[in-house]
Amino acid sequence: MSQTIDSLLHQQLERLHALDRLLMEEHACLLQAAADRLPELTERKNALMAELETLERDRLRQFAAVADAAASASWGQVQALARQVAAANQRNGVMISALVRSTEGALQILRGVPDSVDLYGSHGQGQSGSGSARLLVSA
Repeated sequence: MSQTIDSLLHQQLERLHALDRLLMEEHACLLQAAADRLPELTERKNALMAELETLERDRLRQFAAVADAAASASWGQVQALARQVAAANQRNGVMISALVRSTEGALQILRGVPDSVDLYGSHGQGQSGSGSARLLVSA
């Protein structure tokens, strides 16, 4: 039984390392504004997450039956790497949200929708954009 637990933990570590590498790749794409690669990376990330979920279900079944000191050490590594991967995924999610907001703002400006753009007066007070809307680009 212990080898099965060790094997499952080893597989989880391998998948978590792969996910960590993938999140670094995604982060690099975000920094380089290579958004065209994000759908492919998301598919790969989802596939790894599905594999991790299956391994976790199997691990829980095995841990319920037997847990020993060797498995506990491996489990600690899995937990630490899982926290690291979760933090990297959170960081990338924040970056993606910021890019979406920036893109939406740029589209509003290009469409000439100034009412939704806040401006600041000379003394730092907020004021809505002017009511005159003009299209800055044409299709």
